Amino acid sequence: MRLGTISTAVAPLLHGPSRPARVVAATRYAVHLATGDRELPALAVVTRDAIRLPNALVLPFSSADRPLDLNTRWGGFGAGRVVIGPVRFEPEASWTPPRVRGASSPPDPARVRQVTVLLDALAQPLPPPLAPRLTDLRHALHADDASEVRRAARALVGLGPGLTPSGDDILCGALLASRAWGGPLTPLSEALADAPLRTPLVSAALLRHAVRGECVPQAHAFLRALSGDGALEPALRELLAVGHHSGGDLARGVLAVGLGRAGATPGDRDDYPWK
Repeated sequence: MRLGTISTAVAPLLHGPSRPARVVAATRYAVHLATGDRELPALAVVTRDAIRLPNALVLPFSSADRPLDLNTRWGGFGAGRVVIGPVRFEPEASWTPPRVRGASSPPDPARVRQVTVLLDALAQPLPPPLAPRLTDLRHALHADDASEVRRAARALVGLGPGLTPSGDDILCGALLASRAWGGPLTPLSEALADAPLRTPLVSAALLRHAVRGECVPQAHAFLRALSGDGALEPALRELLAVGHHSGGDLARGVLAVGLGRAGATPGDRDDYPWK
């Protein structure tokens, strides 16, 4: 059937001949396919009411109308279509995912202070294994030590449960903020060298998109709001609605970088409510 819009970030997967894919996760909102492609390892097919991932083919119906929890493990892509079991989708248009670009306005110090308080009040707390790893990352960022940033970031890869572990979501936030505000993008990216072996494929793919600055719309809006473009609290609340924990963890990663870029003092960092 000819319907849906394909993200320009993964549209190249549909070029060329048909290739097999494997279903690695399926819910009523989304089906995630393993593509075998090094640069674009996963392709998501999502309903219109799902989170709009940067690697998604977005369908025009809701999960209530047509849930996607299909009972199949195989699919395919290429020749202009995506296949899940017996169903074929041929995108009729494309959409461009938000992309964080360099030289953005730095985060506003007052907004950073405001969001630290809001995040502590509104977000789910980090489980004990993650809190000290996040502390290690923020200390490495404060020291501006590339080797320590690389070490601390690598310790977060794959840490936590689920398709997108909390450690990966934190790193996605830190990568996006580093691209926006001039943070240590290179050592953070280098820490992901073996991520496909250490974290679920869905999460490893989203980390690769974050390296390129591609993200969900809610993360992009949150970064803009921290720089003074838009209302802050609504942007945070919309981000927190992403997944069970992903939105809060993305915000924590953004702030790990943002505190330094906003000119916070070491004391401000030590007082931050990381849990």
